[in-house]
Amino acid sequence: MYPSKISLLIAILVMGITSIVLEAIAPLWAYGIAKGFTTVLVLLLASSNKQISRLGAQLITALLFCLLGDIALLWEGGFLLGLGFFLIAHLLFIRAFRAGFGMKFHWMAFLIVSVLSISTLYFIWPKVSGVLQIAILSYVVVIGIMSSLSMSIALNKRFKMRLQLGMGGLLFMISDTILGINAFVSPIPFASIFILTTYWGAITSLAIAARDF
Repeated sequence: MYPSKISLLIAILVMGITSIVLEAIAPLWAYGIAKGFTTVLVLLLASSNKQISRLGAQLITALLFCLLGDIALLWEGGFLLGLGFFLIAHLLFIRAFRAGFGMKFHWMAFLIVSVLSISTLYFIWPKVSGVLQIAILSYVVVIGIMSSLSMSIALNKRFKMRLQLGMGGLLFMISDTILGINAFVSPIPFASIFILTTYWGAITSLAIAARDF
C-alpha cells in the first residue's frame, strides 16, 4: 500500500522543521540524519504513485542526486563534491524537461534567472578563486538553464503540474542564491531557515510533479 500524498507532505513538513531546530541545538550527526531523512521522504513522495511516468522516473533520479548532495555538504571539505552531485541533478532535470517539453524558453523566465544569476556571480566572484571559480560558474550556468526551463514550461502553458515544475525551479534558484551569498559574501540572519525551506519547497514541488504526471 502506497502512503497518501497528504501524509507524506505532513511528514516532510514535520521532519523539515525538526531538521532546522536540530541544526541550531544538536550535534552535526543528529542534524545530518534529520536532513537526509527529510529528502528521503521527498523521494518517497515522488515515487508514491503505482504508475510512474517516464518523466517522473527521470525526476526521481535527479532527486536522488540531490540526496547525495545533501549528504556530501554535511562534511567539512565536502562542498565541491556536494556541488558536483547537485550539478548532475540539475543536468538530469534539464534532460527530463527537454524530453518532456522541449527547449522553449519564455522571456520572463530568462529575465528572472538572468538577474539572479548575474547578481549571485557579481557578489561571489571576487571572494573565490581557482577551481572554485570554475565550479561555481559552471553550477550557476547549469542551474540557471534548469530554473529558466522549468519556469518556461509553466509560463508557456499554465496548468497545475507545469506550475509545480516552475515553482520547483524558481525556489531552487532562490535557495542556492541565498546559500552562495551567505557562504562566500556575508552571513545572512536566519540564512539556514531560508535556504532549507526554499530548498525543500523546491524538491517537494518537483516530487509532486514527478508523482502526478
